[in-house]
Amino acid sequence: MNLVEDLNDHRHHATLYEHPYPRLCRENQTAGDNVNSQDNRPAPDSDLGYLSKDLPFMARTLQSLLRPEGQKIRDALDIETGVIGVLLTIWLNPGISQNDLATSVVLKKSAVTALVKMLETRGLVDRQRNEQDRRINVLTLTTQGHALIAEIRNHTKALNDRAFDGVQDQDRQTFFAVMDRVVKNLSNPQSD
Repeated sequence: MNLVEDLNDHRHHATLYEHPYPRLCRENQTAGDNVNSQDNRPAPDSDLGYLSKDLPFMARTLQSLLRPEGQKIRDALDIETGVIGVLLTIWLNPGISQNDLATSVVLKKSAVTALVKMLETRGLVDRQRNEQDRRINVLTLTTQGHALIAEIRNHTKALNDRAFDGVQDQDRQTFFAVMDRVVKNLSNPQSD
């Protein structure tokens, strides 16, 4: 079935095209809507039609579901937004430069500089000048930073286990391999 046929097949869902998750819009909700009123998660039986195979839509949906989960982890560990990705990247790449870190976590250099300064003040990261090029700061974790990594990994493992409940290991590996390929595809500039 092509996109036009799929759209025609779902024509009876007119509100679906006004808002991708019409029941998530507060003005469209009624007492009988099957939506978790605390966090506006869609009902598992929501009919998404072709949207269930639309990358931007599904990525936004996944992000909206992961955002509060990430906040719970940050609250439990008393850390700010962006810290988990920064710390894990430094842990995986000891001696990484601040510039390479900014590229890896897709943040502006100024944002990474502020985060690194805060992490250094909290005793989680050590920042030193590169011996070969004094203009470059290299980053490593302190003992306290390594301890926090262990806590982060416990929390993120639990979240991953919950997210992939009922998903076979092979399917999980395929999912991440495909995501990696999509990221690489979209990272390369498109030629006209």
